[in-house]
Amino acid sequence: MTPTEKKKAWVKLIFWFAASVALASYMVYSYASGQMVRWYYYTASTDGYAIDANTFNKATPAQPVRLAITASDEIIGTQAVPVKNGQRLPAHTNGVISLSDLKSGKRVALESEANSIRVMVPSRIAESKGFKYRDTFKHKGVRTNPWSGVWNVAMILILGFSLGKFAEGATDCMSIKIEKIDHAIAH
Repeated sequence: MTPTEKKKAWVKLIFWFAASVALASYMVYSYASGQMVRWYYYTASTDGYAIDANTFNKATPAQPVRLAITASDEIIGTQAVPVKNGQRLPAHTNGVISLSDLKSGKRVALESEANSIRVMVPSRIAESKGFKYRDTFKHKGVRTNPWSGVWNVAMILILGFSLGKFAEGATDCMSIKIEKIDHAIAH
């Protein structure tokens, strides 16, 4: 391997290593900053109240949890924010209590005098089409951002490409030439 080829191999190795680290760092930042969560819990698919379902997991009919109804851009603790169908959800939302659930009053009830929602049954075992499942308020009434899936796939493809180029640069630096296998059937 000539000195020029060796130098090109090292430049290739360093460039694609830096690109791979930068892409991986951006992906971790995107997850840690909450960008991916905001894309998943994007808009309301029904009229109701945006909630953080993790705050009332332990509610029971004997010890209900009350969610204070507030108008806010962020849900902190046991709060519920009124939302309309298609409206952008507040930060830290992971579900929507629909108006039909409130009207039925079986699992949740609206307390107009206290300006709150009483949660009595946060989850139950339900059956649909012969399958039993855990019915919770988490992920309900939520419409995801359709471009978030495209972004995730694109980031994985770009990261895979850069890691492949990094590996190619590493083999070039070690002067290893990998022969491509000819898959043609011999005559």
